[in-house]
Amino acid sequence: MRVAVLGAGAIGSLFGGMLARTGVKVILIGRKEHVEMIRKRGLKIIEESGEAFTVRVEATTNPLEAGKADTVFLTVKAYDTRRAAMDARPLLKEDSLVVCMQNGLDTEKEAADVLGKENVFRGVTSEGAQLVEPGVVRHAGRGESLVGSPFGISLQRAKSVAEILREAGFNANVTDNIEREVWGKALVNAGINPIGAITGLRNGEILEHPPLLEVMKKLIAEGKKVAKKHNITLTEDPFTKAVKIAEMTATNKNSMLQDIEKGKKTEIDYINGAIVAYGKRYNVKTPVNFTVTAIIKTLETKAHQRKGVISNEAERN
Repeated sequence: MRVAVLGAGAIGSLFGGMLARTGVKVILIGRKEHVEMIRKRGLKIIEESGEAFTVRVEATTNPLEAGKADTVFLTVKAYDTRRAAMDARPLLKEDSLVVCMQNGLDTEKEAADVLGKENVFRGVTSEGAQLVEPGVVRHAGRGESLVGSPFGISLQRAKSVAEILREAGFNANVTDNIEREVWGKALVNAGINPIGAITGLRNGEILEHPPLLEVMKKLIAEGKKVAKKHNITLTEDPFTKAVKIAEMTATNKNSMLQDIEKGKKTEIDYINGAIVAYGKRYNVKTPVNFTVTAIIKTLETKAHQRKGVISNEAERN
């Protein structure tokens, strides 16, 4: 099997690097600085224990140079899904599988609009990863990964994806109800991510502050009401799961916090913002999710402005 990872940031590089370590032919498609360091020195992965290893893996910035792949993982930010799906076209053979392994709601629908429902599967993961610097990824916590079809396509094809992930050391399985799992993960993210991004706290540090746990509980409770109206039957309480995942990834800075710190756009519109949008559709009030969405979008603007000022000062110097 040949695997392409389109959007090889933290989580994409972790998956691609671990797969390559087991002998799977992998090509990472990512940003210039990251790709250059991988080509020069290999991809370094630092485990939670502090153990580190380097994997030699193909990398490029250009999907047109990547060649055909049997499986393409889309690990771009949720708001880049449609563009990434278009970039994925040259990578696909007739029977290639595209797995949207992303945060947030409805990214698979955007990918399917471009690539067709028969080619698109959805994945969710609770693995924690942080891009320490170009060419270096920290594995910041272990969790479960699930793959399934949101469009009723046979799960047989997804089983091979779960199998190679398991061989690479991940706790990976298939599910016949991926929409439920996506919503469950989105509610967990809705509870953890904006709190971390607003406060600057790592996942485990959030648990040390009871008032923040109350905010987390309210964010998730609103999401549960919306999910119920959307006919999603959750099998595990998402607040309990959020606490468990925060414990398992205690040292991790969640992706939304990482984005804010880097002055980048976050995925808030696909997580808490999506809960607000679905709430309006079903006439369910979501004031806490609306509030954190507004705060995060303001922080995005401020971080972007700060980044612009620093860039201008650097140019002048």
